[in-house]
Amino acid sequence: MAKKSKNQQGGVRIPRFIINTGKFLQFFSPGLAMNYVRYLFQKPIKHKMPAAEKPLADSANISYIEVPEIGKKIAVYQWGEGDKKALVVHGWSGRATQLYKIINTLLEQGYQVTAFDAPAHGKSTGNKTMMPEFIKTVEKIAEKYGPFEVAIGHSMGGITLLNVQGEKHPFKKLVVIGTPDSIYNIFNGFVEKLELKPIVAEKLIAVFEKITGKSIFDFHGSKQAEKINEPVLVIHDDNDKEVPVIDAMNNYKHLKNGKLLRTKGLGHSRILKDDKVVEEIMAFVSGE
Repeated sequence: MAKKSKNQQGGVRIPRFIINTGKFLQFFSPGLAMNYVRYLFQKPIKHKMPAAEKPLADSANISYIEVPEIGKKIAVYQWGEGDKKALVVHGWSGRATQLYKIINTLLEQGYQVTAFDAPAHGKSTGNKTMMPEFIKTVEKIAEKYGPFEVAIGHSMGGITLLNVQGEKHPFKKLVVIGTPDSIYNIFNGFVEKLELKPIVAEKLIAVFEKITGKSIFDFHGSKQAEKINEPVLVIHDDNDKEVPVIDAMNNYKHLKNGKLLRTKGLGHSRILKDDKVVEEIMAFVSGE
């Protein structure tokens, strides 16, 4: 069995052989190491669906839409026939039904709910992706299936919603859970966990900026938050080991109409299934 590093990315231990391969490539060329890191960075892990999500997955009306800007087909899941519409967006290496408790509660409250497998996730096509593809996908879904009363996003899904809302304002309310602020820190943190030199992160960021035509800082949650006038509920756990709570504070501080809910002991994922958190989301959505 491969020895594993103490470093972690997204809560998953990085095998030692992956770190050693990066170091070997870096010895010859930071550019080679950057290409290797880029491959790892863009490839989500596909996890087996837990039994708790299967009833929701089986009851979904699933269709596919093309997102021409990214060249991928996206699996869209829909439930309910209510007049009010909600969009739910999962995080990195997640899937449409990951926020099943929130989705089921929205359905009980009479919402029509739309979710999707992000590019290169679940039933959607592709084997690699990055946040700009999440953004293009949400923009397409908002255009095709909206207008949405509320959009709820977890982690990468949350910062995606902040970016879409900041630029397009398609949602009346937002809920972001366990959401990062600094994309710059995500890039540098990933490279650091692979025990590579900062020059590798610099090269990776340069490629990102060339592809998007924008500064990496333009994608920061706090920068997009400044542009948002609509109500936003920011939820974060103090013990989140994947996204530090300071990110939530930064996003919240820059909102004009924000509300902050901090929890303790729920971490990055269990927060999605907590009864009190779900109650707070429904109270915010209903205006109570």
